[in-house]
Amino acid sequence: MQKVILDEIIKAEKAAEEIIQQARGAAAEIIAEAEAEYNKVILLAKEEAQKKILESVTTAKQKADDDLAKAVKEAEEKNLVSLEQSYEKAEKLADSIVEMLVTPEYEKE
Repeated sequence: MQKVILDEIIKAEKAAEEIIQQARGAAAEIIAEAEAEYNKVILLAKEEAQKKILESVTTAKQKADDDLAKAVKEAEEKNLVSLEQSYEKAEKLADSIVEMLVTPEYEKE
Protein backbone atom coordinates (compact mmCIF):
# COMPACT_ATOMS: atom_id res chain seq x y z
CA MET A 1 0.00 0.00 0.00
CA GLN A 2 2.84 2.38 0.78
CA LYS A 3 4.22 1.69 -2.66
CA VAL A 4 0.90 2.72 -4.21
CA ILE A 5 0.84 5.89 -2.17
CA LEU A 6 4.46 6.63 -3.13
CA ASP A 7 3.68 5.96 -6.78
CA GLU A 8 0.70 8.33 -6.59
CA ILE A 9 2.86 10.99 -4.95
CA ILE A 10 5.52 10.57 -7.65
CA LYS A 11 2.83 10.79 -10.37
CA ALA A 12 1.39 13.90 -8.74
CA GLU A 13 4.86 15.46 -8.51
CA LYS A 14 5.55 14.65 -12.17
CA ALA A 15 2.16 16.08 -13.15
CA ALA A 16 2.85 19.19 -11.09
CA GLU A 17 6.32 19.50 -12.67
CA GLU A 18 4.75 19.20 -16.13
CA ILE A 19 2.17 21.87 -15.27
CA ILE A 20 4.96 24.11 -13.95
CA GLN A 21 6.98 23.59 -17.15
CA GLN A 22 3.94 24.42 -19.27
CA ALA A 23 3.33 27.51 -17.18
CA ARG A 24 6.97 28.55 -17.59
CA GLY A 25 6.71 28.05 -21.35
CA ALA A 26 3.50 30.07 -21.49
CA ALA A 27 5.08 32.78 -19.32
CA ALA A 28 8.13 32.88 -21.61
CA GLU A 29 5.85 33.31 -24.63
CA ILE A 30 3.91 36.08 -22.89
CA ILE A 31 7.16 37.81 -21.91
CA ALA A 32 8.50 37.52 -25.47
CA GLU A 33 5.26 38.97 -26.89
CA ALA A 34 5.31 41.78 -24.33
CA GLU A 35 8.95 42.58 -25.14
CA ALA A 36 8.17 42.59 -28.88
CA GLU A 37 5.21 44.92 -28.30
CA TYR A 38 7.33 47.13 -26.04
CA ASN A 39 10.07 47.35 -28.68
CA LYS A 40 7.47 48.18 -31.32
CA VAL A 41 5.96 50.95 -29.17
CA ILE A 42 9.42 52.34 -28.36
CA LEU A 43 10.36 52.35 -32.05
CA LEU A 44 7.16 54.18 -32.96
CA ALA A 45 7.75 56.69 -30.17
CA LYS A 46 11.32 57.29 -31.37
CA GLU A 47 10.12 57.79 -34.93
CA GLU A 48 7.44 60.24 -33.76
CA ALA A 49 10.00 62.12 -31.67
CA GLN A 50 12.36 62.30 -34.65
CA LYS A 51 9.56 63.70 -36.82
CA LYS A 52 8.72 66.33 -34.22
CA ILE A 53 12.38 67.27 -33.79
CA LEU A 54 12.82 67.54 -37.56
CA GLU A 55 9.70 69.71 -37.82
CA SER A 56 10.95 71.93 -34.99
CA VAL A 57 14.39 72.24 -36.56
CA THR A 58 12.90 72.99 -39.97
CA THR A 59 10.60 75.62 -38.49
CA ALA A 60 13.43 77.19 -36.49
CA LYS A 61 15.72 77.21 -39.55
CA GLN A 62 13.02 78.83 -41.68
CA LYS A 63 12.42 81.48 -39.00
CA ALA A 64 16.16 82.12 -38.73
CA ASP A 65 16.42 82.42 -42.53
CA ASP A 66 13.46 84.81 -42.58
CA ASP A 67 14.93 86.88 -39.73
CA LEU A 68 18.29 87.00 -41.47
CA ALA A 69 16.72 88.07 -44.76
CA LYS A 70 14.74 90.77 -42.94
CA ALA A 71 17.85 91.99 -41.10
CA VAL A 72 19.87 92.06 -44.33
CA LYS A 73 17.10 93.97 -46.12
CA GLU A 74 16.85 96.50 -43.28
CA ALA A 75 20.62 96.91 -43.21
CA GLU A 76 20.72 97.39 -46.98
CA GLU A 77 17.93 99.98 -46.80
CA LYS A 78 19.69 101.88 -44.00
CA ASN A 79 22.96 101.64 -45.88
CA LEU A 80 21.29 102.96 -49.04
CA VAL A 81 19.76 105.90 -47.15
CA SER A 82 23.09 106.63 -45.51
CA LEU A 83 24.87 106.33 -48.83
CA GLU A 84 22.37 108.70 -50.49
CA GLN A 85 22.81 111.20 -47.67
CA SER A 86 26.58 110.91 -47.89
CA TYR A 87 26.42 111.30 -51.65
CA GLU A 88 24.28 114.44 -51.31
CA LYS A 89 26.69 115.91 -48.74
CA ALA A 90 29.69 115.01 -50.89
CA GLU A 91 28.01 116.53 -53.93
CA LYS A 92 27.29 119.76 -52.03
CA LEU A 93 30.84 119.84 -50.71
CA ALA A 94 32.21 119.26 -54.20
CA ASP A 95 29.96 122.03 -55.58
CA SER A 96 31.22 124.36 -52.84
CA ILE A 97 34.83 123.53 -53.60
CA VAL A 98 34.30 124.02 -57.32
CA GLU A 99 32.52 127.30 -56.60
CA MET A 100 35.42 128.43 -54.43
CA LEU A 101 37.92 127.47 -57.09
CA VAL A 102 36.15 129.09 -60.02
CA THR A 103 34.95 132.24 -58.28
CA PRO A 104 37.51 135.05 -58.32
CA GLU A 105 38.50 136.47 -54.94
CA TYR A 106 36.92 139.83 -55.59
CA GLU A 107 33.49 138.23 -56.20
CA LYS A 108 33.55 136.33 -52.95
CA GLU A 109 31.70 137.70 -49.91
